[in-house]
Amino acid sequence: MGLFPSLGDALAWLDGHQNMERMLAGSRAERVPDLSRMRALVSALADPQAAAPVIHVTGTNGKTSTARCLTSLLTAKGLRVGTFTSPHLTLINERIATDGEPIDDAALCSVLERVA
Repeated sequence: MGLFPSLGDALAWLDGHQNMERMLAGSRAERVPDLSRMRALVSALADPQAAAPVIHVTGTNGKTSTARCLTSLLTAKGLRVGTFTSPHLTLINERIATDGEPIDDAALCSVLERVA
């Protein structure tokens, strides 16, 4: 058995580690949030952002639609495509997909255990 006995336990852990800006609002934190914690995290995860080419979609509207369109185009060309979008509609699994298929519960739990 891993760190989290179930996906529910993993998601409860995740809920406690989201939106640091909101969590720190109104407090007088001695340390102003910066990118040092994110740099330490990606370093601990072997810098996954450097492992493959990335298309970063930004803007106000249409990001998920654009990401899904790009996923369809790239998979049609035979490429393997990982996609992260936010927010999700029904399940958090929708946010992380490979070739358009959402991550399954066991894989999501495993990823969250690795991050934890």
